[in-house]
Amino acid sequence: MDVPGRWSARWTCVYPPLAVILHNSRSGSPYSLIMSSGHVPLWVPLLVAMFGIVGVIAGQLVSAHREDVRWRREQDREDLRWERERARRAEDHANTVTMCWRDERLRVFTAFLAAISNVRIELRHASDHVRVHEKLPQDLRDRLLELAATCRDRYAPLGIIGPAQTRDEATELIRMFAANLTAVLDGRAVDTMPLLTQVRRFAESARKVLGVPDDSTLDDN
Repeated sequence: MDVPGRWSARWTCVYPPLAVILHNSRSGSPYSLIMSSGHVPLWVPLLVAMFGIVGVIAGQLVSAHREDVRWRREQDREDLRWERERARRAEDHANTVTMCWRDERLRVFTAFLAAISNVRIELRHASDHVRVHEKLPQDLRDRLLELAATCRDRYAPLGIIGPAQTRDEATELIRMFAANLTAVLDGRAVDTMPLLTQVRRFAESARKVLGVPDDSTLDDN
């Protein structure tokens, strides 16, 4: 009858892996416990749990990154929309200011042009009267002085809203008008054609400032 030592030696020769198992079972190694009993060591579930936690954290980080990218994209779109809105409002405001100034200039220019044109016509009639009668009647003198005061009132705003060229043209008109008025009041006839030419220059300058096409002329009435 074989003794246990001989039995183990015989079978380990036939099955070499069995020798490893038997050797480990005698030595008490952890591997023998795994192979013999089938129990899972403690580090295995810990490792699985650790991988699970890492996976959850990684998923949260990826989701947070995607959310941050999405938020930044939406913020960029919102900033662009607000920037365009601000630019549109600024442009609308600039256009409104430009139109307001244009309307005010149109009012001032036309008022001054009407006043100086009335003076020119009245000066021509007064000059014709002086050539025949050598003296102006009082009502005509009063009329000329009244128109002269109106011209001065209409000229004053040009110093504020009128561009330099238009203001200079108006100043020259006032100078010529004052010289003609003084001559007529003194009983001397004058030629109003230079005054008409200057009126046309002022009107042309005003049209350029207002952006009006130069397609009309002033009649000598």
